[in-house]
Amino acid sequence: MGFSSRPAQSSTYLRGMGDELARYLAEESRRLEAARDRLIEAARLAIKHSKNAIYAAIRKDEGAAEAALLEAWRAVERLQATLAEAPELAGEEIAQVAEGEAVEAEVVVRFVRGRAIPHPGDLPRRVGFFAYVHGLFDATGELLRAATERLIEGELAFAERAQGAIERVYLLGLELNLKRFDLRRKLDYVGGNLQKLIEFRFQASRKC
Repeated sequence: MGFSSRPAQSSTYLRGMGDELARYLAEESRRLEAARDRLIEAARLAIKHSKNAIYAAIRKDEGAAEAALLEAWRAVERLQATLAEAPELAGEEIAQVAEGEAVEAEVVVRFVRGRAIPHPGDLPRRVGFFAYVHGLFDATGELLRAATERLIEGELAFAERAQGAIERVYLLGLELNLKRFDLRRKLDYVGGNLQKLIEFRFQASRKC
């Protein structure tokens, strides 16, 4: 009585399936690593150009601020295109950070030019809720810095307008009744910026 060939056939089948699985996983790993590299590159560019836009706006260089802001949003567009191709990377923290930085820059550049805080739907690119709120809250620190410099230059009206904008952001944050610790901490940061600017304006008024 001969031995059955079934175990050998089964073993061959499993090896073949294993080879196919290994190839698939290797290809997916390479695809996602390449996408992640593109994501990180785009995010870093968005962060870099956003910061440049803010610095230029505070220096009153509107042309440079607008140019840098445009590049920031172009980088965000590339970032979002990469996420659309590889949704597995949606949890990468740097993506939300980059979007938040672009929002922050948009708020500051618009404010310096005398425009209102942008609604999420008015941004050049749609971003998530948390990226928008982080960017909005962080922008108050740059508004404080800009207002402080303008106070030194005697531009009291700018500082008054900045205080109004920061106060509005703070009140909006209070109305949200935030549960996440990182956002509550950011809201405390906004409140601190508001108090600092109130104090700076008071000190400036006493010197007049």
